[in-house]
Amino acid sequence: MTWRREYTQLTTATPEAVWKRWTTPEDWATDDPDLREATFPVPARVGAVGRVVNHGTPAQKIVFTELQPGYAMNFRISLPGATLSFPHRMHMTPNGLSVTHAVEISGPLAKLYGLLVGRSIAAGLPAVVRLVTTNALADAVGWTTP
Repeated sequence: MTWRREYTQLTTATPEAVWKRWTTPEDWATDDPDLREATFPVPARVGAVGRVVNHGTPAQKIVFTELQPGYAMNFRISLPGATLSFPHRMHMTPNGLSVTHAVEISGPLAKLYGLLVGRSIAAGLPAVVRLVTTNALADAVGWTTP
């Protein structure tokens, strides 16, 4: 069983600027209001292990499962009876760069975790994608965002 939600936004940011936000641990907490801290080796590579700490929750181990510069990034968190993944995708369209962040839960307890944590993570995806794309644009022109 798989539970999945995603959010997509168009931007004039470059794939390189978005990729930098996706692969710089210090940028993750700036781009995700629910995240307090992220640590992982740079440059990130498939199989690399890091950790994320959300506000009010214990640290979670992450493992990078996909890194395709300028196109895709994914990492997973193992849960008892399920795997929580965060697929990120981008591609050029005639109207700009399409940036998608998703939350996907797979395994025998996917439906339960979807109810317990998936819905709240999915509710935060629009804010995260907006911040990633806004901050990627600001990086490109040297602006500082609040």
